[in-house]
Amino acid sequence: MSVIVTNEITVDPARTEAVARQFAENAAGIKQFAGFLGFQLCRPTDPDDNRWLVITHWDSQEAYHAWRTSKDYSRSHSKDTPETTAQRADRERKAGSVVRHYAVEFNTDDA
Repeated sequence: MSVIVTNEITVDPARTEAVARQFAENAAGIKQFAGFLGFQLCRPTDPDDNRWLVITHWDSQEAYHAWRTSKDYSRSHSKDTPETTAQRADRERKAGSVVRHYAVEFNTDDA
């Protein structure tokens, strides 16, 4: 069963273009990762809303976990210095990041 992981991030309005560019630049690394199926970065349509949605699709929970604990993930998510998983989780929590995992129950591609 495939898995979708969503991450709601708060983006400073002054950094929207930089954030979009950073995600685009990091896309090559995730595309090559085993078990990766797809990715969307969604900017809100309401100009007063600064909560973006990051959606990744994986062939399994194990594939997603392998990505989260990989050097490729650490490189794509580091600022200037490497951070541990706990440090990253703390930074994301303080920034208001909300991560959710979903199992895909129905997909039109399977119908």
